[in-house]
Amino acid sequence: MVCGKKVNGKIAILKRDVNAQQQGIDSEEGDAETFFNRTYSAHQSDLEKRIFRGYDIKKRPVKNASVPTVVDVHWHVIHVSINQKEQTMTLHGHIYMRWYDEYLVWDPKDFAGIHYARVKKWQVWQPKIRVSNSASGLASAFDFSTSAHVIIQMVEKDRAKVEMYPTFSIKVGCMFDFGDFPYDQNKCSVNLFATDTMAEVQLQNLYNIPPTLSFGWEEQKMKRIISDFKILNVSASQFYYGSGNVSKTAPVTGFELGNTWSMLAVNVDFVRHSPYFWSTIVAPTLVCTMFIQVSFFAPTVSLAFVINLMAIYLEFMFLQDITIKIPLYLSKRPSSITLFHILLISNIVSAVFHGVLCALCSTKVPVPLPIRKIYAVKDYVPASWKEEGMVVDYACDTNWTEWTRTARPLAGLAMFVYFVIMFILYLVVRI
Repeated sequence: MVCGKKVNGKIAILKRDVNAQQQGIDSEEGDAETFFNRTYSAHQSDLEKRIFRGYDIKKRPVKNASVPTVVDVHWHVIHVSINQKEQTMTLHGHIYMRWYDEYLVWDPKDFAGIHYARVKKWQVWQPKIRVSNSASGLASAFDFSTSAHVIIQMVEKDRAKVEMYPTFSIKVGCMFDFGDFPYDQNKCSVNLFATDTMAEVQLQNLYNIPPTLSFGWEEQKMKRIISDFKILNVSASQFYYGSGNVSKTAPVTGFELGNTWSMLAVNVDFVRHSPYFWSTIVAPTLVCTMFIQVSFFAPTVSLAFVINLMAIYLEFMFLQDITIKIPLYLSKRPSSITLFHILLISNIVSAVFHGVLCALCSTKVPVPLPIRKIYAVKDYVPASWKEEGMVVDYACDTNWTEWTRTARPLAGLAMFVYFVIMFILYLVVRI
């Protein structure tokens, strides 16, 4: 492109590149060809030299020291790991922080209309944040990454907006209560605070937006089941610490601000995910219950004793599986474990009962008179069930074999009623 301009009666010819367009540039002063031939990196380098000349990263970015720096925080959680044996939770993701800096300012007109600058984390002032319940300790420097993207945006004439996106991997200690295993529900929090008082730095949740969750990609993006637990909800909250107390009411006076620290929390609510509990724990328990019941109706006492021993062996095998799955810390005995415990004791009692009867049947010791009254039950047996022409004086019958034929079915019936009541109570407690 060639254009002319008349100067002192002569036409001065100015050459410009055809691709030279003054987009985003308000001033036309200077050599346009030189200006447009400069690369973006050259402008960016000059911009960094300009804004960081005399900049002190240890100085809070306000010109009026009485004005606190407000830091907006937003959490982006990409993974949650829960260790029930260590009583810990590990949170992975990115934390977005935003504040305004009154020293990192420039005029975009002087730098080809550049409004954004990308710099390194260590080049700018940043709030000193810590995790109060970190498993690595209060002074741990490994919860947040040392390198991060920092974007500076010139939004106003006298201040710039600073945005930082460091990654984090925070492991915190929790107080889990697995007393309702396998239906236990727990909550664990990551507590973040600034080392400066609220007179200098104030943390707050960005627009009160809850944390963003991304546990997977595409169709797995909304998944909530991780290992043995299902994430129910992830929320953010804010509170204040001062004079040894925690409050949700923000301080007002200058004295209160100087003695209070702002804190943010990410709260994770989760419940145990045990889809195979009924098939791996409850079903074997029912099988053992059936073994106990069958033993009372076995044709011989010795066979009943063997069945009880088999059931005890199976229950100890299942008990080993339960002890592997159950957490170490319990505030109370879970109802499922109580039920299994009752069945195990019932089986042992049944085995002892049949073992004693088996020994008595092989002796000539007579049946004591008080327990012979059990024969009165046979008076209520329908006549069709009795052998024809058979008349027995049960009061005079001292044979243990005959006594066991009457006592064992009655004991089995009582045990059956007992088991039904136990299972109903278990289901009622769970519902």
